[in-house]
Amino acid sequence: SPEKKAWNAIRHMADYVLVWAGGGGDDLAKSPHLARIGNSVFPDHCGDDDPKCNKFSFYADHSPTPMMARSLLYRLVKHGDGGVKVNQSLFKEVHTTQHGLMRVYQVMNVSQESKDWVKDPKNRICDAPGSWYCVGQYPPALEKLIAKRRSFAQLEDFNKGGGDKSAYTKLIEQERAGGRADL
Repeated sequence: SPEKKAWNAIRHMADYVLVWAGGGGDDLAKSPHLARIGNSVFPDHCGDDDPKCNKFSFYADHSPTPMMARSLLYRLVKHGDGGVKVNQSLFKEVHTTQHGLMRVYQVMNVSQESKDWVKDPKNRICDAPGSWYCVGQYPPALEKLIAKRRSFAQLEDFNKGGGDKSAYTKLIEQERAGGRADL
């Protein structure tokens, strides 16, 4: 997501964000796959017209697509490199390892109301009273975002019935059936 949009959600869930920034297997290398997962859960992320999230990637010359360049992940990983900057009113860099392989950012203006809600035991759903196993819940401030999500299904789950299939699932099924999908 773009930096400000991502911050609007993160500030209700975390105090810090850690990114792997070393190249090769870093978070940017994994990000196109994560974007496809995000698009299958939140269909408006890349849109049904781009089920493989090709607009969230890099060009052949290794420059980012516009969507990638606006993303929080790109800005956190590339902060200080080639003029890329993180909005300091949203995220403050608090630690970078000696060779820059890992970076930690403090989330600014974290929602205390959401932290208090998550901390309250009455908001936990546990498998038994007093159990250590409790399913997480999101604070009420994220209700609108969470209401948009669709249940995630792995490729192996294609044979399950029920629910709307994502554009990505339909594309993969079409490709597996021998049909050509020109997306």
